Amino acid sequence: MENEGENRRHIVWRILSRCKHYITAVLVFVTLLAYSAVYINPEVFQFPQFVGMAFPYILAIDILYIIVLLVLKRKAAFIVAGVVLLGIGFVRNTVQLNPSAYFSNGNRNGTNDSAIKVMSFNVRLLDRYNWIDKNGNTREQIFKFLAFQSPDIVCFQEFYARYADSVNNETIISNELNASYIVHDYNTDEHWLKTDKGYVIFSRFKLENRRYIIDSANHINGITADAVVYGKRIRIFNIHLKSIHLGYDDYSFIDSLDHKNNSKNITGFRNIYQKIGSAYSERCMQAAAIDSMIKASPYPVVVCGDFNEPPVSYCYRKVRGDLDDAFCSSGTGFGTTMSLKFLKFRIDYILHSPELQSWGFQTHPEYLSDHNAISCFIKP
Repeated sequence: MENEGENRRHIVWRILSRCKHYITAVLVFVTLLAYSAVYINPEVFQFPQFVGMAFPYILAIDILYIIVLLVLKRKAAFIVAGVVLLGIGFVRNTVQLNPSAYFSNGNRNGTNDSAIKVMSFNVRLLDRYNWIDKNGNTREQIFKFLAFQSPDIVCFQEFYARYADSVNNETIISNELNASYIVHDYNTDEHWLKTDKGYVIFSRFKLENRRYIIDSANHINGITADAVVYGKRIRIFNIHLKSIHLGYDDYSFIDSLDHKNNSKNITGFRNIYQKIGSAYSERCMQAAAIDSMIKASPYPVVVCGDFNEPPVSYCYRKVRGDLDDAFCSSGTGFGTTMSLKFLKFRIDYILHSPELQSWGFQTHPEYLSDHNAISCFIKP
């Protein structure tokens, strides 16, 4: 038995020994290409952005490969490890251990009453078309979830007001949260915004100076408002960068994926690739507009929203700038906020100025939208 085990290890080593130079070279190249996504404008070259989307998987493969090489006492392990360490900032943006977070109750940090709970949530029209629950119960479940979490300020993307109802969603949520201050981007009195869906900020603190965030193509990418929190002003940004707009056929294709390399799979991948690629240019314009408004703010900022971009991407870096990412301060794991079968991404964020403190970051597991809600505590 010992000889048989030794023979197996010898065979594995022979195969790896012959291939390790190629495997190492490929992993180093792909990892560096993922890093480049942060710096290369996708309007110039898009491909690195697709590699950046896969960075969590690339990182996992890198680590497993390093472990195998260390067990086999191969020096190539230090080459791959060196490349991973070269992008340690990207690694930290992607995955967090934060052991203390596992023992935290997500409270207001003891007796710190000046902290506020901030939430960001793409509610996908509050499941208006029963995507989540065919029985139409999601809307009420969202209301219950919000009442239980009780955020002081919550930013919704893809909100639906339902003005046709006897009691609209704004009124219900305002009452549930005791949040009497509301700003939104939709206004049925304005001919160019005849809609009852879009961006909304609910707050228990006074909101002033609402502004639209408009990019160079004259598209609204979000809203800002100044919250007066315990005598201090904080500028709240509620943003939503360009969606990929996958259709029913695209989601059906993803759900029915098999491992066969047939024409149906090729066509499905091509359609999704084209939709992802076409959204990059618009997100670049939007990120530039948001970055300008953040830098022009006379007050500390809190940026909430659906970026439709992973942390290893050009637009994330553009919007974040010098801001802190609340997930990196107190989040855990990969912080996935959107899942598509075997694909998982962190694309929803709460960022804030360095002079603000944050803790208790949570990615809420409740399945109430195609996105997970996120929240944290922030001290002005």
